[in-house]
Amino acid sequence: MKLAAESPFAGERENALAAAKRMAERHDMTLQEACGESALPRRQQTGFASQTSATQAEAARFVHLLDWQIMAAKMRREAALAAARSRGLDARELARRRMPAKRFRPNPRRLDPWVHARVLLTETNLRLNDIVQITGLTVYQVVGLKLNLRRAA
Repeated sequence: MKLAAESPFAGERENALAAAKRMAERHDMTLQEACGESALPRRQQTGFASQTSATQAEAARFVHLLDWQIMAAKMRREAALAAARSRGLDARELARRRMPAKRFRPNPRRLDPWVHARVLLTETNLRLNDIVQITGLTVYQVVGLKLNLRRAA
C-alpha cells in the first residue's frame, strides 16, 4: 500500500493497488483490514508476534511475499517453457541431445602422431613446442622420443 500511495508513476501505483487487493482477497479480508494492525492472524497476535517490533513484523511479511513472488516467477517460467516446447521451439535442441556424440575418427591419410614426431625430430630443426603443437603429443612424450632417438644413433 505504501508503494501505491507514494509512487510517482501511475502504472506502478495501479499495479501495487491491484496486488494489495489480490492479497487481501486471498486471505478473505477487505483492503482496510489488510492495511490495519488486525491484518495479522489471531494466533500471531499473541505470543511471539506481540513481542516483536513493528519493523520485525513488516520484515517477516516482506520475506513471505518475496518467497511467494519467487515461487510464482518459477511457475510462470515453467509454464512458458512448456508452451514453447509444445510449439516446437525447442525441437532442435531436443534432437541435438538425442543424437549420439560424434566420435573421433582419425584420418587415414594422416600420420600417426608418434611417427610424425619422429620424422619432425630427425628431418627438421623445429623447436619442441612446435612439434608438440603439430602432433598433439605432450612435451614429455616428445622429449622422451628425442632421447630415445639419441640412444639409437
